[in-house]
Amino acid sequence: MEACDTPVIREEGEHLRAKAMTQNGAAGDSGTTGGKDGGREKREPKRRVRDFEVAVAEVRMETKDCATLFLAAGEPMDYEAGHFITIDPHQFKFLEHFIAHLEDQKGQREKPRAYSLGSAPHEEHLIVTVKEETYESGQTPYPPLLSPLLAYHDAGSSLTVRGFTGAYTYPKDIRERTDNILHVCAGSGIVPNRGLIMNSIHRGDGLRHVLLFSNKTRDDIIYFRDFQELQERHPDKLEVLHCITREDPAGIPNFRRGRIDADLLRAYIPDPGNCFVFSCGPGITPHARRAAKERGERPAPQFVETMAALLTEVGLDKKQIKQESW
Repeated sequence: MEACDTPVIREEGEHLRAKAMTQNGAAGDSGTTGGKDGGREKREPKRRVRDFEVAVAEVRMETKDCATLFLAAGEPMDYEAGHFITIDPHQFKFLEHFIAHLEDQKGQREKPRAYSLGSAPHEEHLIVTVKEETYESGQTPYPPLLSPLLAYHDAGSSLTVRGFTGAYTYPKDIRERTDNILHVCAGSGIVPNRGLIMNSIHRGDGLRHVLLFSNKTRDDIIYFRDFQELQERHPDKLEVLHCITREDPAGIPNFRRGRIDADLLRAYIPDPGNCFVFSCGPGITPHARRAAKERGERPAPQFVETMAALLTEVGLDKKQIKQESW
């Protein structure tokens, strides 16, 4: 999937981020408020962002239209859980004419698309998870460019990626702040949180994680088996609750019918002063903001904006929340 920093871009449903590396202001690409943390952190020396070749070692279908690509780099990768990479569509020769058409329509060069890493640094492969997006007349300004290609990519191919960067990472002083981490995610917003959870449990850092994961149906859940197995192996470190909104979730382990609301958050945040939250999912896109402005209206809040408001309502300070949207 692709993930929270400012600014970010998203090619419709690809978890995309332009962040400090790229910015696509074209209509149809969405911005994010991801990577925001109300508390100031001491800046670490910047990693050198560079291009490198990776091979697609394996492709695993997560849902009918969402795939995880396991990327082999052939060299040690220096990154943090929660970071992202970018992929430049110009490297794919067969997209040349489509890209030229989009650039004519948009009046600017197509920018690299950004994808959150679902992997943790100790894992063998870099992991990106991509959900195919579709073109909807009257709703989507432009057809998706990379998501259909990557969502059905073949193992054995290679591509060039650029990395690593991003602010949706653990604060350096996280253990001084709390030992309770709450992950509030929807859809492909789970991608960077997988890496965060995997990394923490691998390090044995003493953090305890609760994941509230919202999806429409069981078939929409990304990483279902990963989290089920992880919770079974580490019940003292991870609790997962699936919030299913559009079907009866009976038969799904650790389920709840309905959306994540204030009452649920209060149940998992008994002490608002002893908690840190990572929230990732759909947010208001630049296109939606422009359209609302033209109508003289405020854009309707999406998942990330709604969660931010609810978390504040239950007593959390902004410095206790990092959020990312797509």
